[in-house]
Amino acid sequence: MSKNSVLTVFFLFAFVFMGLAQGEEILLNTGWKAKRASELPVDGTVISSADFEFYDWMDAQVPGTVLTTMLKNNKVPDPFYGLNNELIPDIYDTGADYYTFWFHKRLPKLELQEGQQAWLKFRGINYSANVFLNGQRVNTDTHHGMFLREKYLITPFLNQEDGAVNNLAAIVHPPNPVGHANGGQGGDGTIARSVTQQFTAGWDWICPIRDRNTGIWDQVAIEITGPVDIQNPFVRSRVPGKRTPGKKQKPAFLTISAELVNATAEDQKGVLVAKIGNQKWTLPAMLKAQEKVTLSFPEIKMENPKLWWPNGWGEANLYQLELSFQQNNTQSDKEAVSFGIRETGTYFDQEVGGRVFLVNGQKVFIKGGNWIASDALLRLSPERYEAEVRMHAEMNMNMIRVWGGAMPERPEFYEACDKYGLLVWQDLWVSGDCNGRWPDPKKKESQARRQSYPDDHSLFLTSAIDQIKMLRNHPSLYLWCGGNEFPPPPDINKQLEERIFPEFDGTRYYVNESTSDSILRNTIGGNGDGPYGIQDPLRFFVVESYPFNPELGSVGVPNVEAMRKMMDAKDLVPPRNDRPNEEWRYHKYIGYGNTIEQMGEIKGIEDFCKKAQLVNYEQYRALQEGFNAGMWNQYTGMLVWKNQNPWTALRGQFYDVFLDQTGGFYGYQHGASLLHAQLNLNDSTICVMNQTLSDVTDLTVVVQLIGLDGKLLHERTFKLDVEANAYKNAGRLFEHEKPEGFYFARLSLKNKQDELIDENLYWLVSEPSDWQQLDKLAPVNLQVNLKRTEGSHYLVDISNKDQSTAFFIRLKITDKESGELMLPAFFEDNYLTLFPGEQKQIAIDLSHLPKEVDLNKLQLELAPWNGKQIIKTFNE
Repeated sequence: MSKNSVLTVFFLFAFVFMGLAQGEEILLNTGWKAKRASELPVDGTVISSADFEFYDWMDAQVPGTVLTTMLKNNKVPDPFYGLNNELIPDIYDTGADYYTFWFHKRLPKLELQEGQQAWLKFRGINYSANVFLNGQRVNTDTHHGMFLREKYLITPFLNQEDGAVNNLAAIVHPPNPVGHANGGQGGDGTIARSVTQQFTAGWDWICPIRDRNTGIWDQVAIEITGPVDIQNPFVRSRVPGKRTPGKKQKPAFLTISAELVNATAEDQKGVLVAKIGNQKWTLPAMLKAQEKVTLSFPEIKMENPKLWWPNGWGEANLYQLELSFQQNNTQSDKEAVSFGIRETGTYFDQEVGGRVFLVNGQKVFIKGGNWIASDALLRLSPERYEAEVRMHAEMNMNMIRVWGGAMPERPEFYEACDKYGLLVWQDLWVSGDCNGRWPDPKKKESQARRQSYPDDHSLFLTSAIDQIKMLRNHPSLYLWCGGNEFPPPPDINKQLEERIFPEFDGTRYYVNESTSDSILRNTIGGNGDGPYGIQDPLRFFVVESYPFNPELGSVGVPNVEAMRKMMDAKDLVPPRNDRPNEEWRYHKYIGYGNTIEQMGEIKGIEDFCKKAQLVNYEQYRALQEGFNAGMWNQYTGMLVWKNQNPWTALRGQFYDVFLDQTGGFYGYQHGASLLHAQLNLNDSTICVMNQTLSDVTDLTVVVQLIGLDGKLLHERTFKLDVEANAYKNAGRLFEHEKPEGFYFARLSLKNKQDELIDENLYWLVSEPSDWQQLDKLAPVNLQVNLKRTEGSHYLVDISNKDQSTAFFIRLKITDKESGELMLPAFFEDNYLTLFPGEQKQIAIDLSHLPKEVDLNKLQLELAPWNGKQIIKTFNE
């Protein structure tokens, strides 16, 4: 960059600061530098001074970690590819100094007016840090803890002389101890002595993160206020009674509160003003010098409120609260809060043996899954959160559990869950593996010692309070859980249960651990969750699971394009007899048993991945449908282990780390449909699920048995009504003898207007060897018409005019020149089957692609199981 360009950027940045109104903030997410602390012989007072000279500093990624900065500067290879992660030094071997770094940023002069205050805000540092500005230390106490925000008043440290700049420097140290990544769950377990992510020392689904995610990993900002700062506003809603979506509502009640901080040495007087739409309320306030108080408005009655509902039940309505503190017709500060009006509830169903969760008085049959982290290296973005959460909504899920060995996600994640109606089960940072549920030879310290982790209980509690305050306005946030498969130490748990959650939230259920007997009655042994591997689909119907199972999973090999992004071509060798090579093992491959090989000879990586998607589809549809079949009399819900992976892993996922959906995504999507006709594999019953809050009458189920060649073997219809939040058996699949060989059963659910509202296609065999008949399918040549409807939305018409079955057609979007997948893309349905003479129309949404993508340079590819690939360009 030229000198003139640098000056232009500098003055533009300075102008932005000078134009800031009170109550506004600017993100500090560019222009950072970084250097290893051991290479600098000076301290923070020198590094943050005006005359400090920089030599050989790297451009830093903030928000980010030391490892993401090193990756940005080509100092390390991509740890997501092949065995590259083994080439990156691990902090346990190098010592903490290797990943202890200084981060520096030059701020322009802040033109503060009389009475204005400047605040430096960190939303997340891992793990300990000291901050300096213009040669002075900003924080009087060293920051500790990954899950603790910091807000520093920096007005006294600012240099406001003409032409001056402000030098900000922070030294960030890793957790201590960092833990030995010895192959155990959380390594040797000592990572849990700190209040940080436990998975960074490795798990059975991820390899170690070499720097343990050390760094300024979340947003940094400067906020300008007047003398009084508004902090941690909270809108608490009360929705008494049992409510129904889409109807006029009885009143709801809100309590609005906020913390006020007087940043000055003088008493301050003013009025706290709250606005929701065209309604306004005021509350006078007097603050002594340096005082912090919490103010609460009297309870507000909201007439006919627009309630927030979970995915599939109604609109996820949101409101906006505007808070301001006014002093003599001057605004000292303002904060805007998005919130939803809803009330959660829960009870334990003694007859079923599982906990039932309620929203607005209605019981919710939980269909969801476990979330680890958006990215293992914490390269987080609102756009990725939005796409990932939407995928969960598209799968007809209604809950995401944020697992305890990771972290509370960032507010942007919960904003996306608010938008799409996804309930969030939020674990705190405890796990049975690291925190001593079991004896474990991989762990360094005794089981009893581990049960007292972390070392600093006060930090754990302070962090919990801070994260509660950060997230409690989100209507999607449904419950708090002390830990994964194990509770926090008794003193911590007592404080959480009896003081902290009642005082700082008071609207949500708290359970001490994910497999608590207050969640499920364990009548089948084990830990109260699992199993996790490949299973016969029939097992989900005939083997009893836990009444509420918080972790239950299966396989997850992605499509071939992801495999090619994960490792060299020479390593893309499909396992034989479920024995993977070193690269596959490193990426945590979980075996498929004989489910792929029983389809015939594996002809290479493309053939293997194609067949894996068929297994994925069947596994996850059967998993959900097995629980559907026991809704309310055997089960209250289930959470899949797990929905996604934060790196290039080969197990348990509905979409890969590049955001391409697997066959499992669409299998689960069908199995979790709100109005759904399914085949119960244990007794061939046709069952119709109604997981809405309205009775549905005059339904018709059309049942067809179809041969592999697409010829209709038999057809029957059933008529029935189904009550709200219930299911009904319509009849049996087989009226006479079962067909021989490979055949299909198609269930079509229609409403009284004869409109198709759900369709399920099952592929069935009379003997395991019948799977090999798939290789005998005659090739098909599909006819495809692609048209644009609006913006980045399209419709594709697919016709099969051949005399053969077009089986398991995969749709994908690629770049015309490179052939690379363009992600994320959303399809109304995928992995389709068209029998001879049939046609389907599928909606495609490309609105989540990066803004710089030229839609005219893209193409739609359709790949049937049998037959040639069809390509349609988007500018035809």
